[in-house]
This record gives sequence, C-alpha cells and structure tokens, in this order.
Amino acid sequence: MQEEAEASQVFTPEMIDTMARIWTRSIITLIDVRFLNIEYQHPLEQYKLPSSMFIYAYGGEAQIQLNETSFGMERFGLVHGGKGSLLSISPKGETVKTFMVLYKAELPLLFKKYLQQLLEQVNPFVQQFGYTPSNPILLLDWFQQMMNGWNRGKAIDQLQAKSFLYQLIHGVYRDFETGEIRYLQPDPACSAKLYLDKHYREPIMFQEIADRFGISGGQLTRLFKKKEGLSLQEYLIQRRIEAACHDLKHTEATIKEIAIGSGFADEKNLFRMFKKYYKMTPSDYRKINALSMQVGGIDNDYHHLYNDRELVNLVRSYRDGESTMFGQVRKKEIILAAAMSLMLLLSACTSGTPANNGGTVNPVPEQTQQTTQPEVSQTRTISTVKGDVEVPNKPQRVVVDYLIGDVVALGVTPLGVARVTRDDTEAVFAKQITDSIKINMEPEDVMTLEPDLIILAWGDENYEKLSKIAPTIYVPYGDMTTEERIHFISEVLNKQEEAEAVLNAYAEKIKEAKLTLQNAGLSDVTITMGEFGDKSNYIAGSKHAVGGLVYNELQMKAPSKVQTDIIDTDKYWGDISMEVLAAYIGDYLIALGDTEVPANNEIWKSIPAVQHNRIVTVGTSLSWSTDIMTSSALIDHIVNKLVALAKS
Repeated sequence: MQEEAEASQVFTPEMIDTMARIWTRSIITLIDVRFLNIEYQHPLEQYKLPSSMFIYAYGGEAQIQLNETSFGMERFGLVHGGKGSLLSISPKGETVKTFMVLYKAELPLLFKKYLQQLLEQVNPFVQQFGYTPSNPILLLDWFQQMMNGWNRGKAIDQLQAKSFLYQLIHGVYRDFETGEIRYLQPDPACSAKLYLDKHYREPIMFQEIADRFGISGGQLTRLFKKKEGLSLQEYLIQRRIEAACHDLKHTEATIKEIAIGSGFADEKNLFRMFKKYYKMTPSDYRKINALSMQVGGIDNDYHHLYNDRELVNLVRSYRDGESTMFGQVRKKEIILAAAMSLMLLLSACTSGTPANNGGTVNPVPEQTQQTTQPEVSQTRTISTVKGDVEVPNKPQRVVVDYLIGDVVALGVTPLGVARVTRDDTEAVFAKQITDSIKINMEPEDVMTLEPDLIILAWGDENYEKLSKIAPTIYVPYGDMTTEERIHFISEVLNKQEEAEAVLNAYAEKIKEAKLTLQNAGLSDVTITMGEFGDKSNYIAGSKHAVGGLVYNELQMKAPSKVQTDIIDTDKYWGDISMEVLAAYIGDYLIALGDTEVPANNEIWKSIPAVQHNRIVTVGTSLSWSTDIMTSSALIDHIVNKLVALAKS
C-alpha cells in the first residue's frame, strides 16, 4: 500500500544506525513487564504511559491508538510509544491479549554530549510506530520469557528479562532494515493532516507533531509535501482561511474575533493572508457575499465541505492569480457582485460614511487613507550585509535564534527563541524568556509563530526562506564587536536609548573587572582556555566567544604558542595533542563546557597550572553564546574565580 511505503521511508539506514548507537550507549532500566487480556466490553481507553513502552498485541483484530495516531491490527502488532503518550486498545472480536514492557532510558555522563547530538537527529525512546513483525511467533516467545523471568523476582531472572528486551530491540531494527514489513499506522503525513484538521484553530507547532514520530520537522515537511502537494503551513493556512470565510459569510463577528477564532494571531495576519490568497480584504469578501445573497442565481446556503476537491480549488485560486474565491461559481455572477460592491464603496467614499462591514473597521479602510495621513512611517529601512531590509517601526512578534540575551537586554521579550541542546533554565536570561516559545529555527517552525521580525545570527543558509516569512535581519556577530552588535540590534528594534544604557553598564563592568584583576596581581598572567581530553585538546583563540572576551575585552595575555599558532592565524580553535599540550598552557586554565578534564593523565598532571589547581571551569550555559547578558555574567564568573585562585 502507498501509505505503508510512505511510512517505511521514515526509517532510513542512517536513522536505524543512529538509533542502534543510542541504544548501545544509553543506560536502560527495565521497569515492569505486564500482561493484559483486553475484552471487547472493556477496552483500554486513554491510558497514559508512565514510561517508554513496547506493546505487543495478538489473538485478534483490534484498533490501537497512540495520541492522534490509530493503528489497525489484524492478528499481531508491535507498537512503541514514549512516556506520557495516551494509549487506547479496542478489540474488534471478543478479546485481544497484550504484553506491555515498560523501560526507562538515561544518558551516561561519559557519552552524554555525544548522545545528545545523536538525539537531536532521532530519539528512539519517544518514537511512535506500529507494525506487524516478520516473525511474530518468535517475538511472542520472547515476551513470554521476559514476563516469566521478571515475575520470578530474582535478580538473575530479571537480568535475563532485560536481555530479552535487547533481543527485541535488535529484532525490531532488523525488521526495519529489510523494508519489507507492514506498518499498522498511516504515515506521518496522514497523521499530521488528521491533527491539523482537528486542531487548526489552536496554536500549532509543527515540531511537536514531528516529535510524535521521533523525526525532525524538516522530514515531516518533506513527507507531507510529497503526499499532499502542499507544505504544512500552506495546508494549515487554508484550513484557517476556510473557517474565516465561513464566519465572514454566516456571522456578525468582528474581523478580530473571526481572526482569533480561526487560529490566526490577529486580524493583521488574517488580512495579509486574504490579500495573498484572494487579492482582497476580509471586509471586501464579506461585502461581496452580502451582495450575492441578493442575486437569485446563487445559493447562499451552499458550501463545500473541506475535502481534496475543495483544497484544489483554493490552490488554483491563488496560484493562477485569480481574484475569485467561489471555485465554480459562474463568472457573470462574480462580475455582478463585484460591480455592486464597487458602487457601494464609491458611494461610501462620496458621502464620507463608512460602508457597512458587519460592525468592524476594514484593516485598510480606503476612505480613511483619503482623509488622514499617518504622522510617522510604520516601517524603517535597515542596511545589512544581506542588503536593505524594511522592518516594523515597533516590532511585536520577534523571533531570535542565538543572540537572545542582546534582545532581552534591550527590553524586548521574544515571541520565539531557538531551541538549544542545553537546559534552558540555566541561561542567564532564563526568567525573561519563560513565556517565549522554544522552536527549531527551521522555516516551517518559524512560520507557525507568524512573526513580524526575525533576528538571525546562526545558520544563514535559511536566510532566503526565512526572509519570505517576515523581515529577517542577519547579524554577522563574529565580525562585530559587542558595541557594534548592540548598536546594530538596537537600530533594528528601535531601542537606541536602551542600547546606550546597556553599553554604558557593560563598559563599566569591563573597567571594574580590569581593576579587580590588576589589584589581585593578575594583569600579566597568561591564560589558556579550551576543552581538554585524553587524546585531543581544543584550545580557543580570540574568535571563540570566551576567548574574545578574555583576550580582547579583558585584555588578558595568551601564551606565546597560543598567540602565534591560533590567535594570529585567526583560528577559532586549535586541535592540540596531549604530547605538545604543555607548550600551549599558561599560568591559568579555563576549562570550557561540560567536558571532564583528563585528571589521571600523567602529562596533564605534570602541567604547573594543573599541579597548583589554577583551573577555572566554565559550564555550557556561560560559554555557548556571545550575547551581552551572558558575557556580563561570564566576566563576573571568571574574574571572581581567578581572584579566588590567586589568593589561595
């Protein structure tokens, strides 16, 4: 079946290999093994999974549902879901027998950073899937032995039960490798469509839909567009526009009420989408439909249900540049309605009386434009490395990818911020972004927020796509000083006065920090910073966030080898082997990130800075960004630690 073929594409050989690596390195705890005999009269309904779980059902036909996804099972079915998923099992016959294996996965400290990088690609512990196994009898035997060993309660028997869990995982991934299995579920594109049809009036994050399948937002988008011919965002907008059209025709609600009720952020977004798709405003649409009720040839109560045919009509209407929204209504009737509408608009302009629009004000009222000119422009032009960009005078819905602390320091709370791998609660500006929406900076995810300004500092390969969503400002932060960057961002946000106050406070902090270091006798010491390990050591230069702050702003000295080999050659990092590391080490060390120093290495222990414990540790929350709030906190941290070490 086509749906099964589509679904199988989710598990590529690369993804299967990544998932196997994650299972191999993770700490797996077997929590419980259960057996349920589910009867037709007493189905399992909306059971919230307390942990990640494998469900093996057999013995008859059943409908298995995990969250928004339904699985149709005939005789055998293996289903997996993550913690918190809602599980329902409804037998079609008398009974269905079910094994449930509950487990918990944790990341060991040794491989934590490595595994976190893999989990950003695919997370097998929350992945949702269902299929008929290639050897259902063998799996049934494994589940039975797993439960028998678990229920005996002895440690040796429960160890055997855990071994069967690993055999199960191996068998599942072998099945995925063959590509010849039959999936129980519709592919992610089908499930996404069902979800959008049900929840289109609500705020929607496409990444959250993708997370249900353990795939990226980009993968979900590609699968959806291949199947439906539309992007997720286009489909969502059209569902919302259809709802707005119905309300405009059949209710007296205001444009604002209709916009919010249809799922749009506000009436401005509804107005913008109407102009894009229908070449007219929502108010004009309402007027024309009000006039059409007086034309005998049009059935005013006739309205297509939303289906594939209606979707095609909507697509044609805006892609072919037509100004109609009636699909198959005869052209003469449209011309008549449009002519009558034009007459009413002209008469309204002549009399100075606003035309009736159902109790609302037209988002762009023509008569107001003729009599009243705005005192100030609503937009400004900003010169950037990507060219001139027109931005809102007072942006309200700002999305930021990397320099979050700069934006927050200037008094702006972002609507959306880039999701990062570390714990957001550790960020210096964590309290200020509590209500900000964490997203991946992929175009599909950004579109859901309907921003009026995007500030991009990382991943400029997405610049062209993002700039089609909203005015996008690219900040080449690596080529700017802190002062230049803050002035530039303040111009974008129209926060010039705030910028002066922020920069004055930052300059004062730098001045005080230098004086503190001087008084502690640390002005002439040398500093080496980097990530250290048994095999490789990455020594930071002045291009690095922390290196730039220490060497350029605090004006501390680097060892001669670091200066000549890394800083003078304009490198971000220098990859230095353990054998020659001593030549690059200064009087003090700054260990960056969450990596553990090679404490048991003999060469490492022979370095004077290590012998005298002159090591300052800087965690990821302070070393990941160059924004002014993080840099300010980092200055305090480094200076306080260095002074404390000097005194000891």
